[in-house]
Amino acid sequence: MRVAEIDSEKAMNVVETDPDFGASNHCVIIMEQPPLDGEDPAPRWRVSATLTLRDAVLGPDSIQADLPVVVVGPLVHKRQIMAVARYPGRVVKWSFRFESDDGRAKARVWLHPGSSLMGECGIFVVAHDPV
Repeated sequence: MRVAEIDSEKAMNVVETDPDFGASNHCVIIMEQPPLDGEDPAPRWRVSATLTLRDAVLGPDSIQADLPVVVVGPLVHKRQIMAVARYPGRVVKWSFRFESDDGRAKARVWLHPGSSLMGECGIFVVAHDPV
């Protein structure tokens, strides 16, 4: 697991999993947003990922692959699961980039890598209905 603060005004908003936890084939993205100022709209975030892969078939060096960008949000609850990234193989490190569509925005991000049945590839947004 990895937790980091992100700010849309920063040049780099990258959150990475810790390779010491071992390889995984999915990663759950949890986000928490601080209270919004005044009438500011709740931000939507563009999320993309770069995967670091290591496979003996591909050679001794690690390679990187990018997943397409998705838009998540706005957050409905203070803290919620926003998306799940999946790859049908072992990922050594997940690197996620976050950009906000609505001006300056901040959030806290948790990454939870794990192992499940091999399958789909991509970032899948978890939809939430406003309560």
